[in-house]
Amino acid sequence: MKKLYLLLYFGFPLVFLVSDSFRELDMLKQVGVLEAISNLILISYYIYFKKSKLLLIDFYVIEALLFTITGGVLLLFFVDKQLLMFINTVGFYLTQFMFIAIFRSEGSVLPALSLVIKEWKIIILTILFFVGLASLLISLTPNSLLLISFVYSTQMMILCWMAYFRPIPKKAFYMGFAGVFLLVISNLWFALNLFYRNFSYPVGIYYLLYATSHFLLIESILYNRNQDKN
Repeated sequence: MKKLYLLLYFGFPLVFLVSDSFRELDMLKQVGVLEAISNLILISYYIYFKKSKLLLIDFYVIEALLFTITGGVLLLFFVDKQLLMFINTVGFYLTQFMFIAIFRSEGSVLPALSLVIKEWKIIILTILFFVGLASLLISLTPNSLLLISFVYSTQMMILCWMAYFRPIPKKAFYMGFAGVFLLVISNLWFALNLFYRNFSYPVGIYYLLYATSHFLLIESILYNRNQDKN
């Protein structure tokens, strides 16, 4: 059953990506369609493979995915590019907020700055974050979206730190940490194609990075929750 979910989750975008009507949509709307459908599949995946009754943390997971689904659907109903960017950023912001709440429920806390400085992996992620995502968004984002982009970028850095300091089994930890890392990379790719210039296969590559990051995050949380049951 898991293989069927994986095939559906990673395979369905091919149907859209080769469709002429889908390619006529602008990039933000294409991304909205893919994010909405992929996260619907992830919700079903999480509920199906959850081994015990749903608790508060499980509803956090579902909520996180629902925020992205809602944002993706809303992108289809508006034309103004700045409004579309605002909706997309808010959707990402709320989703990340829920992931932070989930990590916090698992026992992750923001460490002291002195501890962060000693961890070379976190330093690399932080540099990647500030040199890449934050600087790109802040330098190229329209003034009307500057504040929310800065808040969103700062929140992404906090998510990276909390993912690194999650006190969970190693398998779940590495899946979650890889998921957050790929989430940063997918956001960088998205911002580059949206604000700088279009590279080859912008939506296809974005979806591959985005979908992999979210699958790893959900699988990490699901594995940890099922371990708790045992």
